[in-house]
Amino acid sequence: MPPKPEPPAVPVTKIDKSKKTKTEIEVLNPKVASSDQAPTGAAPSEEDQESGEEDALPELTPSLEAFSRLPLQGYEKSFEFIQSHRDVVVPGASDALLVAAFRAQSNDETLYAKQCVHQSLLLQYCEKLGGDGVRVFFKK
Repeated sequence: MPPKPEPPAVPVTKIDKSKKTKTEIEVLNPKVASSDQAPTGAAPSEEDQESGEEDALPELTPSLEAFSRLPLQGYEKSFEFIQSHRDVVVPGASDALLVAAFRAQSNDETLYAKQCVHQSLLLQYCEKLGGDGVRVFFKK
């Protein structure tokens, strides 16, 4: 039997541990990403952020407050309420109800939070059905 040939010598590369690796993040649109970044040193304080967020949050009107107190699954009462209070079906009403639900849940008012979410979803469904969505929703 002839002797087995030895594998060719493979050069070994030494790794220089003194070099530091640099991680770069690749973005899809670098022009937009660089212009959206806030200048360093100009970060808003926590207090400014909180007050700015609260100013932008929609608030409950008295009619929305009453609408949010209607019982869960009380579709007949909700329909009657909407018919007599058309100011409930306005842009931002469902968002105001969701904010109220968040605040209620934060205060351990679980039932009221569920009522707010229920009524908010009801308004969203009506809105999705178009201009005559309220009638279409409650007809079904």
